[in-house]
Amino acid sequence: MEAERKSPHTIRTYTAGLNAYIAWCGREGLAVDLDPRPVEKFMAALFEGGAEAATVLSRQRGVRRFSAWLADEAGGPDPLGRMKPPKLDEKIPPWVPPDHLAALLATCKTRGFHDLRDRAIINLMADSMVRAAELLDLKKGDVNIRQRTAVVERGKGGKGRVTAFSAETARDLDRYLRARAPHRLAGEAWLWLPVKRTSEKRLTYGGLYTSLRRRALAADPPFRLHPHMLRSTGAIGFRRKGGQVTSLMALGGWSDISMVQRYIRAAENELAVEEARRLFDGEA
Repeated sequence: MEAERKSPHTIRTYTAGLNAYIAWCGREGLAVDLDPRPVEKFMAALFEGGAEAATVLSRQRGVRRFSAWLADEAGGPDPLGRMKPPKLDEKIPPWVPPDHLAALLATCKTRGFHDLRDRAIINLMADSMVRAAELLDLKKGDVNIRQRTAVVERGKGGKGRVTAFSAETARDLDRYLRARAPHRLAGEAWLWLPVKRTSEKRLTYGGLYTSLRRRALAADPPFRLHPHMLRSTGAIGFRRKGGQVTSLMALGGWSDISMVQRYIRAAENELAVEEARRLFDGEA
């Protein structure tokens, strides 16, 4: 997968699926067999344990990806090649409503490095819809504060793009860059630097996840947050403001309109609720 230039996140996801299947086989006292029947039982066990369809699909993909690789290396048929993926529910994607986003930003109230960095990250992710991996791969030269643009050199599928952000985010990035200047790792090309002294030369996904999660739990009211929710927030907010679907796809790095349909539906649902409230409030 590294030879195919798959992203580290994709590799971790597939590996997690395969390891989950191996662990399940161990608990069940079964040999790790790449056969549809035990894999289907594994998927059923995940559903019975309360896993979402998207999680089961992710785990199945990990097993199937390994099975396909093994078959290709051996020059034989893939025993899992005809397996069907589980049907996904068409749920509204989790996102951060405006009041919760304001509460999250309120936790970044000082002019210290940590608060300035996280405020810039939150606003940039909510504006530009960059994925967590894309955010962490940004270099200083990829962000143009005057033009309010950020260059994603290599997004999902190896595709690059230019995305945009607001004047408020530009201000927060400018403040962060000034706070970044005296940092011990200021000479590094990476835009986002760690707060604590570690062996890492840049902010990691674990550091990003932990920092955002802690801020969400410290917000008033507290709520649960993971980085992808900020991408969803940007997409839904863009459509609620009247942004075109083609622009949304270009800025967010989606190549297939089916991938953004759920954000479109979520935005339309929010607008419908707001309209209903206005109509109800106007009743005699």
